[in-house]
Amino acid sequence: MRRFIPLIACAIAVLSTQAGRAAVTEVENEQEPTRHPYQVFSSASCTLPGVCAVEFPAITTGRTLVTHVSCRFNMSTTGYISYAFLNAGPEEPIGNVPFNNLPLFSFSSKGGSTSYGINTTTYFFFQMGETPAIAIETADAAAGAVLCTLNGYYN
Repeated sequence: MRRFIPLIACAIAVLSTQAGRAAVTEVENEQEPTRHPYQVFSSASCTLPGVCAVEFPAITTGRTLVTHVSCRFNMSTTGYISYAFLNAGPEEPIGNVPFNNLPLFSFSSKGGSTSYGINTTTYFFFQMGETPAIAIETADAAAGAVLCTLNGYYN
């Protein structure tokens, strides 16, 4: 009987070691193993009313998906905003050029100036060499300093 006690102790030690190893599980992104994060910041100083274009660096990877856009800027309360959109290049979309409209919101108004923001989910693909841009059209006042960030993924 005394010979079984050390064997039982060894068996318990082996089983507890195996149970500890089973608790650690490595996780892989099996659905999209080639997904790499993409984030870029850019700004523009727009001193006149009209289209204010915030250009980002040209895409250097094969295909990039922008999934989130955020911007902020201050504008005189005498002006108004016609639209904001994301597209490839700073020009307004003409004909069959793809673009995504971006919803704007105001979050502060003081001393004749209103602060605006964009904070939205989007879904826009860019190919290698294309230049992402956000265009904001204003009237009767300039957008001023516009600060923007794009987030997404590339393969």
